Amino acid sequence: MKKLISMIIAGVFAAGSAFALEDLVEFTGEIKTGLFMEEREQGGQTYSKNAIYNNDGDSGNDGSRLRIGISMHTRGLGIRTRFSQEFFTYKSNGINDPYSKSNIKTDFAYMYASIFNGQFKVSGGLLGESPWGTGGPELGQELENMGGEPITGIRFEWKPLGSLRGLNLGFVLNREDNKVPTDQETLDQRRFGDLFRETIVGIAYEHRYFAFRFAYRFDLGIDTAMADIKGEKLVYRVEERFLWTLLPGMSIWANGYCEGINVGEGGSGRDLSCYIQNWLYARYDPEHFTTGVNVGYKDDFVRNAQLLEFRPYFYYKIIKNRLIAGLMGGMEIGYNSGKSIPDAFYNFWFVEPQVRVNITDTFYIAAVYRYTSGAYDTFTSYKDQSTNWVNLRICYEF
Repeated sequence: MKKLISMIIAGVFAAGSAFALEDLVEFTGEIKTGLFMEEREQGGQTYSKNAIYNNDGDSGNDGSRLRIGISMHTRGLGIRTRFSQEFFTYKSNGINDPYSKSNIKTDFAYMYASIFNGQFKVSGGLLGESPWGTGGPELGQELENMGGEPITGIRFEWKPLGSLRGLNLGFVLNREDNKVPTDQETLDQRRFGDLFRETIVGIAYEHRYFAFRFAYRFDLGIDTAMADIKGEKLVYRVEERFLWTLLPGMSIWANGYCEGINVGEGGSGRDLSCYIQNWLYARYDPEHFTTGVNVGYKDDFVRNAQLLEFRPYFYYKIIKNRLIAGLMGGMEIGYNSGKSIPDAFYNFWFVEPQVRVNITDTFYIAAVYRYTSGAYDTFTSYKDQSTNWVNLRICYEF
């Protein structure tokens, strides 16, 4: 598989170089970092964390001390990469805990070439930034980056012109996403055709009044015996854009993720056996303020547990959007059928004020505070928990 990818990457550059002689190289990217302080009380114990990272929900697992993305491209030829450095240390009851973490993680690193006036695009390497991903803000999923680990593969895209402009069709050839093989004999008997049984297929369409993205990942069925990460997967994003023409600044969209679409008993059909997550967003963003609500629903079919979330927010823009101040609130209501009523129900709530200064159009600093309180469900027991954290966020795009 690696040899095949290397050959195609070499072919991508050979094809793309023929179209790249007349263009200049451009660089774009982002740098994110910050200061984070947290104190959490859970199960009668106090935990504190002081670290250098940006906890904006879009900077890597557990936040990132530093995240840098770089893009270089000419006509029809380019390279894109992003990596994060993670570092944090926990202190328990005022005593330094031995648990600490510091590493540099590659989010994605791939090369691409576009030919025939951009109608065909081939990408190879550690894939990411899928054109068929869900996007954020609460849910950012793509099937080419499973569990935060980029997948080595080759992505093919067709973007026709004319009356079909805005359409993106394609597929990804990639390795299986197994972590622990369950049947070594079966693994040893794999054939070349099994490569296509892990294929990702995707479709996206951009229109003046609406847009959508769908991606589906097939499964070889021998990846792992763990039910919560086995099976085929689906992600989607749908948007309406007509309301903006009637009420500028108004938009509604939704995205979702489903993991564990497996063949039923005896091959009788397909059933949802693992986990789904869906979010619905409504936002109004006129000149002087931004307001809206995010509604999320999660369902774990294996544990028969459900969670419903509401997150309304309001931010006021001052001095021509240079200063933004506001508040987000939220409530999570959950149910776990593995416990007897009323213990099966649990809930969380939080408040999160924020002040953000847009120093330039590409550089901002934000101060954020969050207080969270409620009962946390670990699927085996409940723990009352309260959290205070403060995050100073710094972001620069170039």
